[in-house]
Amino acid sequence: MSHEKLSNKKGVILKNLFVKPKNDNLLRLLLSSLILFFIFNMIISPAKFIKEGLNGISAWAFNVLPSVLPFMFFTKALSSLGQMEKLTHPFQRVTKTLFNTPPISFYAFFMAILSGYPVGSKMIADLYMQGKITQEDVYRMSAFCSTSGPMFIIGAVGIGMFKNSLVGYILFLSHILSAFLNGLIYRKLGLKNDYKDKPPKKNISQTTKIQGKNKLKNKDDKFSQKNTINTQSKNNEIKIDLTNQNSDTNLNRANEKTPDISEIVLSSTLAILSVGCIITIFFIIIECLSPIFNLFPENISAFLEGLVEITKGCLSLSALPNVKLAVILASFVISFGGISTLLQSITMLRQVKIPIKLFALQKLTHALLSALISTMLVLFFM
Repeated sequence: MSHEKLSNKKGVILKNLFVKPKNDNLLRLLLSSLILFFIFNMIISPAKFIKEGLNGISAWAFNVLPSVLPFMFFTKALSSLGQMEKLTHPFQRVTKTLFNTPPISFYAFFMAILSGYPVGSKMIADLYMQGKITQEDVYRMSAFCSTSGPMFIIGAVGIGMFKNSLVGYILFLSHILSAFLNGLIYRKLGLKNDYKDKPPKKNISQTTKIQGKNKLKNKDDKFSQKNTINTQSKNNEIKIDLTNQNSDTNLNRANEKTPDISEIVLSSTLAILSVGCIITIFFIIIECLSPIFNLFPENISAFLEGLVEITKGCLSLSALPNVKLAVILASFVISFGGISTLLQSITMLRQVKIPIKLFALQKLTHALLSALISTMLVLFFM
């Protein structure tokens, strides 16, 4: 009985994540005041914020663009070929048992690990729009497919910022293990009817126009989808058979369609430009908030910067004298992603309409698990 009450309570908590607040006037007022604060600061010191904006563009152009854009292009091209179901079929039992998701989610998880933010979210959105996963799958996959990559964690943070490859491997291992555990936590999410949704239907017409004196008027959907009509003329039967053959041929041709390169390039370019825009804006936001952050101790100030923008936060954390504490805090920051990365991912997921509260909660649990694992690794290896 107690177990049923606990599960019902958990269902109510998760259900509340999908409900929009009735009165958000206070939130709108706070956001408006914050935006006016940013604008006022930029008017007072335009040169300083122009320089910070250029730093954000530089960070995007030299760190994010070269590694993320190719992955966005090739993963979308690979998904558009329609062969991912065959390639991921061997992992059907694994993904179904562990994450309660289709086998193609393993491919999304693997590519997200290799490429980093926000490619995993982009792949989830593409798979949903192609009708290969459902809304429930989106909710579950977002818990473990939104990850950073080894180029950033090991290369940029570990070797580049902390000047220690061991730190990079500790951060990467804790990040991936926590993503795996996070997927197990949310594997039951969306089983209720309140969360269910169907994937978008493909625009493939399966209806045939038949000219004849006798027209079928059958209300049963099962019989109306079949192209078998009883007519009194043999000529009409021949026309129907030919129509069925042409329909099957068109469907096969549609499935064998090659990917549209121009559409893939346009989609990938717009996605990476939106990422660059968000990174640049948040570099400016951190500069506006720096007087507030400086009121706190150095470690807290660096951690707060990381909660806003991951790259600048990790850079500040690497300068802390307490390296072990800095690694644990960096582990939390990388797995949470910062508000900047959250907005990047939500921008990619806007087509699937995932609740922001739910995605933020998933990133928070991911960050907590990562900090816990990194604490154990730091105590054991450092």
